[in-house]
Amino acid sequence: MADTLKCLEQVSSDEKRVAQVKVLYQEHHQRLIHRVMAKGLQKREAEDVVQEAFVRLLGLENDEINSYIQAYLYRIALNLAVDKLRYNARSPIQELPEQEQFSDDSTSPERKNESQQLLNKMVESIKTLPLKCRQAFILYKLKGMAYAEIATILQVSESMVRKYVLRAVRHCFDELKPDL
Repeated sequence: MADTLKCLEQVSSDEKRVAQVKVLYQEHHQRLIHRVMAKGLQKREAEDVVQEAFVRLLGLENDEINSYIQAYLYRIALNLAVDKLRYNARSPIQELPEQEQFSDDSTSPERKNESQQLLNKMVESIKTLPLKCRQAFILYKLKGMAYAEIATILQVSESMVRKYVLRAVRHCFDELKPDL
């Protein structure tokens, strides 16, 4: 009997959550997409982030958030947006299917030579960086590691890793600026 009552309470609690999320969706979906886009995401990415936020909200089993569910939804969405932006920053070069359709496999020898020379200059520029700065840059940009992981490896703070990466990016940009 107690188990049956508990199951009924759970069902009614789940139904309440679904109803709350439906109302939130109707009232805040577009506004939330615009808020996420204001963080710097494109519309399609913002829509995906908002959808994921609603899905995560539905999956929560904590009844204590009912009193502040709207704020919780916005927090989930904004956190997901920040995560997406971080992911995009780590891998800025993403070949899109549309780009593949228009890519020219018969790139001119001159263009290939220019690209190779630029790449060689960048390698030389990276080699001139101080050791820890160079290591942080390579681990972050090429290996895709998180600041926390790099901080542990280099035995420095996360803040210092960020400074190293920024210094390396600025250095490379300054060195390559005349060729860009």
